[in-house]
Amino acid sequence: MTVQRQYTLPHCNLVLEGLSADANDPLSPLAVLMNAECHLPGATDATLAGGREFLDSLVVAVSRYGQQLLSGVPYPDRGTTPPIVEIKPGESDYHHLIVHQQPLGEPLSDVNAQPPLDVKLTTVQFYDLMEAVDQLLTDTQTLPDLTAQFQAVSRRLVQPTEPIAQRAAPAALGAAVLAAAGLALFFVPPPEFEPNRPESESAAPAESSTNAPAAAPNPAAGDPSTDPDEASLDDAAGSATSAAAELERLETAPAITDAATLDLLRSDVTRRLQEAWADAPRPTGDLAYRMAVSEDGDILGYKYENDLALTEVDNTPLPQLAFVPVDAAEPVLEPVAQFLATFTPAGEVVVEPVNASAEVTGATAAAAAELPTLENKITDGDRIRALNSALYDDILAELEPLSANEDLRYRVRLTEAGEVVGYEPLNAAAGLLAEETPLASLVTASDSAPDSAPGNNRNQADFQVVFTEGGVLEVSPWDGWPQ
Repeated sequence: MTVQRQYTLPHCNLVLEGLSADANDPLSPLAVLMNAECHLPGATDATLAGGREFLDSLVVAVSRYGQQLLSGVPYPDRGTTPPIVEIKPGESDYHHLIVHQQPLGEPLSDVNAQPPLDVKLTTVQFYDLMEAVDQLLTDTQTLPDLTAQFQAVSRRLVQPTEPIAQRAAPAALGAAVLAAAGLALFFVPPPEFEPNRPESESAAPAESSTNAPAAAPNPAAGDPSTDPDEASLDDAAGSATSAAAELERLETAPAITDAATLDLLRSDVTRRLQEAWADAPRPTGDLAYRMAVSEDGDILGYKYENDLALTEVDNTPLPQLAFVPVDAAEPVLEPVAQFLATFTPAGEVVVEPVNASAEVTGATAAAAAELPTLENKITDGDRIRALNSALYDDILAELEPLSANEDLRYRVRLTEAGEVVGYEPLNAAAGLLAEETPLASLVTASDSAPDSAPGNNRNQADFQVVFTEGGVLEVSPWDGWPQ
């Protein structure tokens, strides 16, 4: 039985049409959604319409942008492939609803994509659209499985109210004052002290005192020169005081000992440091720093290991990437890993774990395994598109809500027959939460089938799979869409 549900507001009309789960009950939920239409009077004369993917993308885009608009914390656009519907801020009080039109029954690609439809909305029109989506989500008699997946914003995205220079100013001022006081006291001569003498000695001839050798001059008092590098060292010490104090406070925190987790964190931190240090001036020698990193990849503190690292700390990305907590007095309960980061004159960043002992768990070690170099690649464009579509459908069929608060990125390898022979996490969060994704259950390679292993001579292809923090699945060829 075909039924229709409408959610009408002054500036928005959302209409859903589908088949009822119970033909004898028109109020039963929709078993199949055949069409979803969104009418925006005054904004566009065209009707925005599509199937379930269009509706899911519209709900995610409206919920995410509404949360961004109300909280004031923007979400970074880290997806490689744009979703069907996305909303972006516009000039003044306007907002842009962008719909990427795609032919029905074809996978997303840059070959058959049509020009996107850009709808300019006022704030009132957007709030009516958000109200219509909220009414749909609270209506359990339409699509009970459709829910809004709100997730906490990663603390890496929340910018501090004060820049790090202002937060480190008190510590830098204190260090400078202490250095200045010590330097001033260095030039003060020690007080002269004469012990009590008998009267006979005090009545000695005056010439005896005249024959006494003159007091040796204070070499420090007559030398106004100072170390030319001392002032620069004091300034650098002030800027590194806060981060070094954080590192010392983290000494009592639980340590991360899993070798696979340490390898994932090391790879993630190395990549972020290398990207942030790409255009920085090169040092004259190695800059070594000891860092404390949380399970989600945040740099919680760092400390220089040589004098050159202290003077050139501002030329590294550590002051910008380090996370300084609001309340530094609270004890640290989350596990941390300690690494030694070295910035070389050749422009490379080398990160090594400081922990001497580590244990490897089987599931995590399997997820952290790197894929070998792919020698025989699939070059047929039609086959790559078909494999991309099949991989998307297989993952979506088993996908459940994830607990990640950031994008999970993987490199997945398929054979020409469509078998998943391996996958590799590309960031720390992806490695830690790999068991929550369907990728492990999709791997078909085993010891009894060596011809399907990742390093065999069969033609294979790699794909990038992204589970976004907004709940959207993105699958695309690793080398880009074929022409």
